[in-house]
Amino acid sequence: MIFIAVGTTLSGCVSTGPAVSAGEAEKITDEITRISEPWGTTVLTKDTAYLKSLWADDFSYIGADGTVRDEKANLALYEDDTNTYTSAANTAFNVRVYGKNFAVADGDNYVAGKDKDGKPFRTTWRWTTVWIRKDGKWKVVAGHASELK
Repeated sequence: MIFIAVGTTLSGCVSTGPAVSAGEAEKITDEITRISEPWGTTVLTKDTAYLKSLWADDFSYIGADGTVRDEKANLALYEDDTNTYTSAANTAFNVRVYGKNFAVADGDNYVAGKDKDGKPFRTTWRWTTVWIRKDGKWKVVAGHASELK
């Protein structure tokens, strides 16, 4: 595991830029929280266009089974889902700001509904997302989710 101090550059790693004030970190946290909320309910809305607007061009996501998915494969999970959802929300949301252009968020996502056979389900996922600000917009470059049992 490599730890990089803010403002440090190593081969293959990009500096996160200068440190931010507490006020600026709070603004970044608020913005990432606000733009993450609709992602947590996308199973209800099926708004995959919104997801595309959040994800960076080189976006990748690691699913609970260890599969690494790019944007196309991750969108297919939403588009091909045959479950019917009655509720969904992000909970226990947390953002850590490491610079003006770099943050990590984590939390839980709760979903409930019925599967394709009409059987009710409730599931909670624990996830992490890595955010960068590029051209003034926050984008997710990577993430991971695990189903809680």
